[in-house]
Amino acid sequence: MLLFQKMRLNNEKEKLSEAILTWSMGRDKFLNVRSLPYNSSEIFIKVILHYVFKHRKVMYITNENPEKVNIIEKIKKYTGFRNYAYLRNNEVESSALLKISNFYNASKIVEKFDLIIYDDINSFPMQNIYEILGLITKISKSNTKVIMYAIENIMRNKKEFLLPVRDSKSPMIEPRTILTRIDVNKDIPFMVYDYLKWSISCGRKVVICVPSKDKIPKVHFYIRNYCSGFTKSIMDLYKEGDCNNNKKVINNFEKVKKSILITNNFYETFSNIKNIDIMVYFADDAEFDYKKLIYFCASAGRSERDLKGEVIFLANEETEDMEKAKSIARSFNKEAWEMGLLRI
Repeated sequence: MLLFQKMRLNNEKEKLSEAILTWSMGRDKFLNVRSLPYNSSEIFIKVILHYVFKHRKVMYITNENPEKVNIIEKIKKYTGFRNYAYLRNNEVESSALLKISNFYNASKIVEKFDLIIYDDINSFPMQNIYEILGLITKISKSNTKVIMYAIENIMRNKKEFLLPVRDSKSPMIEPRTILTRIDVNKDIPFMVYDYLKWSISCGRKVVICVPSKDKIPKVHFYIRNYCSGFTKSIMDLYKEGDCNNNKKVINNFEKVKKSILITNNFYETFSNIKNIDIMVYFADDAEFDYKKLIYFCASAGRSERDLKGEVIFLANEETEDMEKAKSIARSFNKEAWEMGLLRI
């Protein structure tokens, strides 16, 4: 059996992988695996293979870019197992024992599964807890095992495992908050301009997140006026934009140095772009719940090199969601430090 011959998990992941496998053989139906965004899914390979080699059905749900699904990449890299199927475009019929799907296609499935893993870690959050639990209920049997991989415990009062760091062992980015009386539709504080100039001078790219499409041209107007002295590359990316055009914008942003991207399209942006600083304008807007804000923090820290990004929340007042996002980031770092997992 060609399994794990090339797999080299670090000690913490190896222990967690074994603990998940052991849990699956017990009586408990539900398991929370709490971790920071964009962490690896390789910790689930052992439990997945344990099920499929017993001819039991497994569903892995993730909203990642179909071309970059982490669990598929890890299975290909570490195992010889190929009896899986990624469900695309409403084509939900497959005899594969392991099915991998986004939320939308999974909701079209009528069959039931023995093991369900819901990965809310590796893509920008789009479903709320009620939608997630509704889907889980729909495709579960009475004895189905369910694993929730998320930044917080979705299954209340159920067993929890914790993985508070990624492979880099770097701390999670804790955001800075800048509160201002200025109308950010028309202007920004000098401190924010200073951060922009500093990021660009350090060779970083900057993503400015805004809550809606009407904010993009307003912010673009004054950013171009203020920042033209240190960057000529200021791009816009709309959630409502044409798919092909959006891909071109993202490709250009990745290629051009000293760039600023203004966007309300968070899913496409953070599915593709790394090594960035992030500024969240209008961070007190209702569009920015704590889950989105914590994913911004994690997105800035997704560097493949030893670079640490910056995250700024710009708002007129601090909201509960802003404070909760900061608290979650701080908590992950505290837990990782206490477990001796951080490399500073």
